[in-house]
Amino acid sequence: MVLLGIILLLLGAGLGAAAFLGVRDETGTVQLEALGFSRDSQPLELVGIGIGAMLLFALGWALVAASARRRARVRRDEREASRIAEIERSAESDRLEQERRFEEASLRDEDLRRRESNLDTWAQELDAREREVARLEEAYREKVNPSVADVVAGRAEGSVTEGTAHWSHTTPRERADTDPRTTTDRTDGDPTT
Repeated sequence: MVLLGIILLLLGAGLGAAAFLGVRDETGTVQLEALGFSRDSQPLELVGIGIGAMLLFALGWALVAASARRRARVRRDEREASRIAEIERSAESDRLEQERRFEEASLRDEDLRRRESNLDTWAQELDAREREVARLEEAYREKVNPSVADVVAGRAEGSVTEGTAHWSHTTPRERADTDPRTTTDRTDGDPTT
């Protein structure tokens, strides 16, 4: 593009020099008529008018080219700005989604902590109730002698009719849990002996 511009400049300068050399010795006048005007001019004056016209044409061409470049730059800047805005919107959307996920995770953590706290409270309440039930059973045993049903159920040992019945220190369930002869097979849950 630069090479073509240099060639055109040299060509224009050569043609201008040839026109000047061709009309410099002319002494006659030339009558010009255009757009209703008429004028007698020297040939050298015609060359100057031609040079002026070419300069105006070149200046107009330069202004049109500069305007086209400016419009292209503005369009490129607008495309880049819209692309940057789209990237920023996407980044903001991703950031908001990440914040939402963190908030959901935080709420789940809070819910799990609350449930764990509730379970701990319930476990403590159950332990307290079991201790109270055990205390009440012990108080009951101290006041009441075992019956035949207590002996049959395994809560008491001895004979009620002979008067040797006494309360057992462990319940049948506690004895089954601590009896080494009865174990639970962990694969199917059936007790084996």
